Amino acid sequence: MKAIERLFAGPPFPRRPNGRFAPALRECAMLQARRFPTLARLYAREGFDPAGLRSEADVRRLPFLHVSVFKEHDFRPARPFPIALTLTSSGTSGQKSMTRLDADSLRRVKASAEAVYGALGMVDKGLRTNYVCMTYDPRQAKDLGTAFTDELLTSFTAVGDVHYAIRRERAGGEFRFDLAGTLAALRHFAASGLPLRILGFPAHVYFTLHAWREHGWPNLLLGDQSWVLTGGGWKGHQGSAIGKDEFRAHVSGWLGIPVSNIRDLYGLVEHGIPYVECRLGQMHIPDYARVLVRDPETLAVLPHGRRGLLQLVTPYLTSYPSFSVLASDWGETRPSCPCGTPGGVLVLHGRAGRSPAKGCAITAAELLR
Repeated sequence: MKAIERLFAGPPFPRRPNGRFAPALRECAMLQARRFPTLARLYAREGFDPAGLRSEADVRRLPFLHVSVFKEHDFRPARPFPIALTLTSSGTSGQKSMTRLDADSLRRVKASAEAVYGALGMVDKGLRTNYVCMTYDPRQAKDLGTAFTDELLTSFTAVGDVHYAIRRERAGGEFRFDLAGTLAALRHFAASGLPLRILGFPAHVYFTLHAWREHGWPNLLLGDQSWVLTGGGWKGHQGSAIGKDEFRAHVSGWLGIPVSNIRDLYGLVEHGIPYVECRLGQMHIPDYARVLVRDPETLAVLPHGRRGLLQLVTPYLTSYPSFSVLASDWGETRPSCPCGTPGGVLVLHGRAGRSPAKGCAITAAELLR
């Protein structure tokens, strides 16, 4: 996997095109076709030869599978090979997909996440930090994608104490959002003198903010080494949308941190590469992936600035055939960002369909009712 390793050894946002993506994708697609008979049949039906992936222009010819396929079918390789980690994509109910990572894929996804967050100013291994994670306790939800993500995000600093807000009271019990415990953890961590990072679903952050204010407690002064990093849907616990600008303003005032330290990310368990906001609130596309926007009727690739369905492509994943996936999300791309970070920008426009499949954020938000 020399071409794949060369791509992931490079920076996430290179100053100029380096020509590494197409060879890495070709290597991944050829290996995947050998490993997964279903993928090989798809390529044959579409008249696609993965050896023909020679340039950036060829990426749009790569066939995809819709994300719902992975919730309905389990893909097995022609010959078994060792798996290091299996992740599921939803919470306590609903359809689930399972993504299997071999050791190399797991190593690459961890390294790529650290590189992306580091390039955007959020990695400091020497800074001891406390964490409030508004998501599932990974000790109880070991295979859940969002639990894996938040556990990974806590590795970007030296770790003090960590509080997980969604947990089971007893083995085998239902997950619940521990509001009282989360409020107590926030008060304790605010008095500790250490920076604090709040991770997880924005609905749960907002719900906790309102509970804090209902108690009449004063706002905090956590400072510019503290952060809020959210991921998941922007729906409140009663189904109402949360405006990002309003969210940032309220959370900044509540915690006493800069608005620029409140960042959102987008990702899928089936895809693995994070799309993370910069200081200006723009979501950047790293060189480890490509985002194509497709017309929902014709499936033609649309230019920058046109809204369509997102096709997410990455060659890090060699152990499961979701490296080219059509998401159930509307979005568009833009060629650049004023922040100066090289590369394109992803703009999200919400879930597609009248009844979108439940993901982790939707399922978790139901715990607030």
